[in-house]
Parts: sequence; C-alpha cells; structure tokens
Amino acid sequence: MKNNLIQLHDKQFKKFISREQIHEAVQRLGAQITHDYNANEVVFVVVLKGSIVFATDLIREVNLPCTLEFIRAESYGAGLHSSGNVKVAHYTGLDLAGKHVIVLEDIVDTGLTIKQLLIHLQEMKPASLKVATLFLKPEVCKGTVETHYVGFEISPLFIVGYGLDYNEIGRNLADVYILHEAP
Repeated sequence: MKNNLIQLHDKQFKKFISREQIHEAVQRLGAQITHDYNANEVVFVVVLKGSIVFATDLIREVNLPCTLEFIRAESYGAGLHSSGNVKVAHYTGLDLAGKHVIVLEDIVDTGLTIKQLLIHLQEMKPASLKVATLFLKPEVCKGTVETHYVGFEISPLFIVGYGLDYNEIGRNLADVYILHEAP
C-alpha cells in the first residue's frame, strides 16, 4: 500500500475510515441495541455477503440472548452503482413469527435492497423489525426506508473494505476505502 492507496481490479482506492473508527461505531451500536432490547432475545438477520464482517463484530458487542439467520440480497453485481434490480434469496426454515428481528446490513444507499428485504421479512410476522447498518447514504436514500441503528452517515461515495467489495474483492480489508480519482 502506497500513501494509503490500494489497487482492486482496475480501480484505485484510498483509505477513508480506519479500523479503529469502525470498532468504536460497532461498540456504540452494540451498546444501543443491548439497552433498547433490555434482555429480550433478538434474531439478527444477516444480509450476505457484505454484512458478515459487520455482523460478527456487532454480535460480540451485544449483551443479549440472540440467534442468527442469513439471507442474501444483491443489487450491485459487478458495477459501482446499484442496478435497481434486487435479488433476494430466502433460506428455508426462517421462522421470525413473534420475534424481535434486527436486519444487519453493511450499507444502505438507495434503500431499494433493504426495502425489498423488509417487505419479505414482514410477511413472517415478527414482533418487531428494525434495521442496523454500518453505513447510510442519506443523500441517495432520502427516507426510502427507516434505519434504526447507523454506524456512519456518508456521502454517496463508492466504498470497499470491512465486508464491502468491488466486483467480489476487497471484503477482507480491515479499513474502509473510497474510490480514488487521480488528479
């Protein structure tokens, strides 16, 4: 890495948010969830693939009985922007009826993906249904969906690292990077 720049496929990215800042945000969110649910059991529905890193760190910060379920949604494909077409893969055996559910999403930008997921999950009649996201892009989301727990509000930039990818690589980066446009 040279001057905080990394190369992923055909693009360069520069460091944007450090692993220490991410850790502080995850701790804050874990404390908020623990407080809000006051010893009630929570089902975390982890949106694959990007949210897995966020989810594993967050659940260690939550001091409540909890279970994990997984669902897959995709709207980016190989591009830098959401395609607007959301694909949801529902895993059989998902029983959320009467349970407190928190959907764990890595990033909410347009809100289309999470909105489709919430419609899908609401049909299962949970006692409550909330969203926790590490990153929210309010300028492009514009209230499309309510987010209850937000780590960072960011501009509509393309980011990678900490579970987020560019064409399937970069998820393993501990810091978060933004697309670097050469001057």
